[in-house]
Amino acid sequence: MNISQNNTDNLNAIISIELKKEDYLPKVEKAITNAKNTATIKGFRKGHVPAAIIKKMYGNSILLDELNKVVSDALNNYIETEKLNLLGRPLPIPSADIQLDINTPADYTFEYEIGLAPQVKVTALSKQTKVAKEVVTIDDKTLDDEVEKLRERYGKILNPDRAEGEQPQFEKAELNQELFDKVYGPGVVTSVEEFKEKIRKELQDYAEKTAVNKLKESIYLSVMDSTEVSLPAAFLKKFIKASNEKPITEEQVESEYPQFEKGLKWNLITNAIAEEHGVKVEMEDVKNFSKEQLRAQFMMYGGGITDEMIEQFNTSMMSKDDHVRKSYEGALEQKLFDFIESKITIEDKSITFDELINKKEN
Repeated sequence: MNISQNNTDNLNAIISIELKKEDYLPKVEKAITNAKNTATIKGFRKGHVPAAIIKKMYGNSILLDELNKVVSDALNNYIETEKLNLLGRPLPIPSADIQLDINTPADYTFEYEIGLAPQVKVTALSKQTKVAKEVVTIDDKTLDDEVEKLRERYGKILNPDRAEGEQPQFEKAELNQELFDKVYGPGVVTSVEEFKEKIRKELQDYAEKTAVNKLKESIYLSVMDSTEVSLPAAFLKKFIKASNEKPITEEQVESEYPQFEKGLKWNLITNAIAEEHGVKVEMEDVKNFSKEQLRAQFMMYGGGITDEMIEQFNTSMMSKDDHVRKSYEGALEQKLFDFIESKITIEDKSITFDELINKKEN
């Protein structure tokens, strides 16, 4: 067996695997023997089917299976030994020269097209990189506006039996205990001051979470725009087409590729940052991330859950592979953004709550 690699450029290469008959025939003969011992064919006792019958009936499919195993093992071992950093997976190059016939074994050459990951140098991790962080303070006007919206929402219609086409007439709810209980539950707040303070805190929490998400987006765009990443586009488009469960057209591939490229580029950038600066995620980080995500979900549905209950539920969820994988990815992303944020310059930018909402809607 001979394996060689021909680089067409820095991002594309072809791996050739040359097989001699002696590389695969012993495995084929062993597979035929195994099939002879286990096959159930009418007219023969189990284990007594002649090898010639097996060879005649199943020889070519057995040959194909064993060739696939030998070639797959050789390809994977070569990639591992040569420490090739691939994008996607190797794509077989069809060849009309390969004719499989169990009765006339031959030497074969199999070729695979591969896409090579580029070297990525992230230069944006310096104080020269400046990103704005929006800071919102909930002023009295914003608070009063929100109070009025709640009074309208929980008010009553004065003309429920209005004629068709007649505009409804509303009466705002009074700013009293009845409204407080409707909004937050019985007895949670008991005065106008408490009511307003709770609304202010909710608005402030919302503004801060929105600002954090917008900061992440700004960091992402800044790092992406300033980092050059060359990709083997033609190969990746072939990979997209080959990887789809259902056939897709060239037009669909072209439509999907830009988003695929963005995701791949960001993945290469974050991998480069993590490797160069030793950003790692420990299992404790994964557990804590999972726990906070679960806590946030419960809070969306009104809370009412203790730390002990969160711990028990988190222990249960951490036994599920898919949840652990997603939590790992989330914890790693969080660590990477925290690391990037610590290396660049974050400039506070004061905006109003209305500006924040309008930007979010746009």
